[in-house]
Amino acid sequence: MRLTGQCHCGNVKATFDSQKTPQELGVRTCQCAFCRAHGAVNISDPDGLTTIDGADADINRYTFALRTADFLICKTCGVYVAAVMGEGERIVSTLNIAGLRIKAFDGVGEAPMDYDAETTASRIDRRYTKWTPTKFLDPELACSNFGPH
Repeated sequence: MRLTGQCHCGNVKATFDSQKTPQELGVRTCQCAFCRAHGAVNISDPDGLTTIDGADADINRYTFALRTADFLICKTCGVYVAAVMGEGERIVSTLNIAGLRIKAFDGVGEAPMDYDAETTASRIDRRYTKWTPTKFLDPELACSNFGPH
């Protein structure tokens, strides 16, 4: 399955490739203040691939709390697109399907997630295990570091 979405203004686009159905993947709603403020509904597939198409100049990177990932936000419309972690060939992400307006997950039950009890090391390990391998079409972003900072 290949799903595509974009931020409100269209400057940042994402493609999500997976062999799993939306029901098999499920959706998560992190309960942190940032994700709740953005209405985030996230997906990932460690066996899939995410491709982010947006110019570095159009994306604001926001880090907070443990500074273990960069949250990519469109500079023009303010939509939270993805959380990204890693460097080089080992970049992973979780996509905000609500912000990207990916409708294939409509009706899939949301699983509220609370990650507050995780240590920094366990959070990083979980993300490398559960998040989706990710590539960027913009060369500046493709050679970037994304947390931990």
